Amino acid sequence: MARSAMRGEQTLSLGLELLIAFVMVPALALTHGLGLLGMSHMFNLTDDALLHKRLSARSIFLVALLAILLFALHAFEIGLLGGVYLVSGGVHDPEQALVVSASYYTTTGAGSDTLPDGWRVIGHAESLLGLLMIGWSTAYLVRKIDRLQERESDANEERRQHRLRSGTGFGGHEQVGDSDKPPTPSNP
Repeated sequence: MARSAMRGEQTLSLGLELLIAFVMVPALALTHGLGLLGMSHMFNLTDDALLHKRLSARSIFLVALLAILLFALHAFEIGLLGGVYLVSGGVHDPEQALVVSASYYTTTGAGSDTLPDGWRVIGHAESLLGLLMIGWSTAYLVRKIDRLQERESDANEERRQHRLRSGTGFGGHEQVGDSDKPPTPSNP
């Protein structure tokens, strides 16, 4: 007798496991994409808008808030997938469903005995999905920070060019010679 049948859990056929796994992919991708889109619009974090913001203490707090919201988005997705295990009979306890889902989603090492027979393909599909969603969130956060830093870098370059054009160097000292050309050995 199969181990899952002895524990009273529902066993799924391989075909049904694969079907559930394939449905999980677009469902989670849509959930995640809409969550990221919502964050971008809620805080006006489009690439164009970020080019007009400065890197400051306020923007650092915004990044921290984004991290909290990303954590909440991942927790929501873990809850959705835990709900699949609970409703479909893979596990019978809500806390166990969340723990199992979080373990697979974060790829922290859920063993093959965490889910009953007939559920392991779904668990491992969740591991792959979790890896993709966490990677997507990381890319999103890095992109937003990069755009803020790009704006700051552009602003610094504009200030430097303005000082060179106006004939003042760093520290307010007037420069001698053509300010548009950097000093060369033949043109000090």
